[in-house]
Amino acid sequence: MPLPEIARAVRNPKEHDLPAIRRSIEAFGCTLAGELDERTGRLVAGHGRLHVLEEMAGDGKSPPEGVHVGDDGTWLVPILRGWTSRSDADAEAYLVAANRLTERGGWDHGMLADMLTDIGNADEALLAAAGYTGDELADLDELVPRDPEQAPPNPVTGAGPAERVEPPTVWGVVVTCASEAEQVELLERLTEEGHSVRALM
Repeated sequence: MPLPEIARAVRNPKEHDLPAIRRSIEAFGCTLAGELDERTGRLVAGHGRLHVLEEMAGDGKSPPEGVHVGDDGTWLVPILRGWTSRSDADAEAYLVAANRLTERGGWDHGMLADMLTDIGNADEALLAAAGYTGDELADLDELVPRDPEQAPPNPVTGAGPAERVEPPTVWGVVVTCASEAEQVELLERLTEEGHSVRALM
């Protein structure tokens, strides 16, 4: 579809990490720009991607893979069509579900850490395109449960002086935020209070 002709949803509460979306599109191309509701003619998914594509076109960038250019220079982007909502409430419920259900699914942290490590070893730019930095990967790795058989053996008690185990010098806490805006506000407040903080995505 011609990029300028795609109508957005009247309401869309989802916030977007636009720089991360742009890195992803620049790395992988545009596999799917969004999903359209045939009843309303408006998007129900893909608002962040469409925003980034508009920025890229406005900046005079070459169209990413998956985007074609019409005879008049208009970007033609891949849009999924065919679904028809039954009402405005139905359309908005799907819009929220398309984002919320992905959030609720969570991650297998062990498998994710292994995949990201392999990706980073192959190409650090791909790690960034996947939405992670090296520091975030290190933080993720700390969340992975360790196999007890791989843990260091417990000190052996018996004759002789007991070995003193030093306590950790750094203590951390993970806080789950309801939104990116809440995360930013919390990071700023904790930084102002003198804490050393780092964001997890």
